[in-house]
Amino acid sequence: MLQVQNEVKRAISRCHMIQRGDRVIVGVSGGADSTAMLHVLVKLSGILKAQYRVVHVHHGIRGEEADRDAKWVEELCRGYRLPCKIVEVQAKQFASQHKLSLEEAGRVLRYAIFEKEAQIWEREDDTQKPVKVAVAHNKEDNAETILMQLSRGSGLKGVAGMKDVRGRIIRPMLTISRREIEMYLEKEELAWCTDSTNLHDDYTRNRIRREILPKLIDGVNQGAVDNITRAGRLIGEADRYLAKQAEAVLTKVVMRDEGSAGIARWDLDRQEPIIRTYMLRLMIGMVNRTMKNITAKHIEDLNRLADAETGKRLDLPYGLEAYKTYDMLWIGAKGCLSEQGQKESETAETSAEMNAYYRKNFRFDVFDYEPGMPIPGGEWVKWFDYDKITDVMELRTRRIGDYITLKGGGRKTVKSLMIDEKIPAAKRDRIPLLAIGSDVLWVVGCRIGDSYRIDAETKRVLEVSYRGE
Repeated sequence: MLQVQNEVKRAISRCHMIQRGDRVIVGVSGGADSTAMLHVLVKLSGILKAQYRVVHVHHGIRGEEADRDAKWVEELCRGYRLPCKIVEVQAKQFASQHKLSLEEAGRVLRYAIFEKEAQIWEREDDTQKPVKVAVAHNKEDNAETILMQLSRGSGLKGVAGMKDVRGRIIRPMLTISRREIEMYLEKEELAWCTDSTNLHDDYTRNRIRREILPKLIDGVNQGAVDNITRAGRLIGEADRYLAKQAEAVLTKVVMRDEGSAGIARWDLDRQEPIIRTYMLRLMIGMVNRTMKNITAKHIEDLNRLADAETGKRLDLPYGLEAYKTYDMLWIGAKGCLSEQGQKESETAETSAEMNAYYRKNFRFDVFDYEPGMPIPGGEWVKWFDYDKITDVMELRTRRIGDYITLKGGGRKTVKSLMIDEKIPAAKRDRIPLLAIGSDVLWVVGCRIGDSYRIDAETKRVLEVSYRGE
C-alpha cells in the first residue's frame, strides 16, 4: 500500500471518519486533490466496506472548461463503476444576490448541494446512520485557511483551521501535502483537470496560495506549512478546552428570554479575560445558528458594551444586537431587544412612582441568629442571611434582566418565574421586588433567592416584612 493510502487510512481510523457500511458522498471537482481522494477511497473500499456516490458541482462560471471538467468526472466515475451526479449552479448570480465574493458563493453552493444529496440518500432507506460527505482539502489548504482567518481577525476557533470531521463533513486528505498528492497521481499514472481560476490572483485564497505562502516557505522557513498546521492543531485543543470551561460557568449564570441571552456584568467581571471572551461568543451562539462572521473585533466591542452606561447598543452580524441594561448585557434579534428596551424604560418609570409606597409598607429588622430558631414560613415575612448581602438593596418592580438564584447555583429570570407561578400578566409589573441590581432577593408573595437563605453559617438575620396586602 502506498504512503498516501496509508496516511488516509490512518486518518480515517484515528478520526472515526468512515465505519463499516457507511454511505459517503464524495465531492469531486476533477482537480488533483479530489481525483487522488477518490482513487484512494476506491482502493481502500475493500477495507472500509463503504458505499460511494460522487457529486460534481458545475459552478456555471468557466464556460467550456467547466463543461470539460464535468464530462471528465463522469468518465472517471464510469471507470470506477460509481454513480455520479452533476449539479449545475449559477455562482455569479448567487454571489450578486447575497453580496458574497464569487469564491465564497461557490463554497456555500457546494456545501448546500452536498447536504441536499446526503439528505436524499438518507431518505432512500430506513437506516439511522447519517450519510458522510468527503471533501479533498489538503495540508496547504489548511495552512491557507489559518493565514486567512488570522488576517480577518478571527478568534482561536477560526485560527485553529479546518477540522478533520465537522458534522457529516470528513477530510481524509487534510494531513497530506499538495506535493505528495501530485507525486501519488504521477506514480499511479492518473490524470486530473486544472482549474484556470487557480492560476489567477483574483481570489483571496489564491493570493495566499500563490504569493504569501510561497514567500513564507522560501524566505522564512521551509517547514512553514507543517508549522502553521501544527500550531492550528494546538490552538484547536486550547480552543476546545477554554470553550468547555466557559460553558461550565455560563450555564450557571446565563438567562434566556424570548430569543435573547443575558448575563450580569458582575458575572463577566469576575472571570479571566479569555473566559469572558468565550462566554460572550457562546451567548451569540445561543441566539444564532452560525458564528462565521463573528470576529474578535465584535467580541471586543461586546466587552466594551458590558462596561458602558445603560441604554447603549451594538449592532452585530445576522441582524443581531447587543443591549446594555442596568447591570445586564443582552444579546438577541434587533426587534426583540428594542421591545425590551422600551419595556424597561416604562418599568423604570413605574418603579419610581411606586417607590414611596413600597417604603411605607416594608419593615427591615436585623438581629443575631441562633441555630434552631424557627424560620417564618408565611408569604409576607422572609428571613435572609444579612452577611451575604454585600451591596445596596432597592425596592422596585421588575426590570428586563432580573433573575433569581435557584438551589444548586442555577438562575431563572423573574419573567419565567412569574409565568411558572401563573401570576397574571396584568399584575406582574406591580409586584414589588427586593433586589441588588438584577439579582432579586425576594419576589414578594412568591419566593426568595437561594443565595441569601439562612444556613448553618448564618450569624445575623435580616427580616423583611411586607404589610401592603
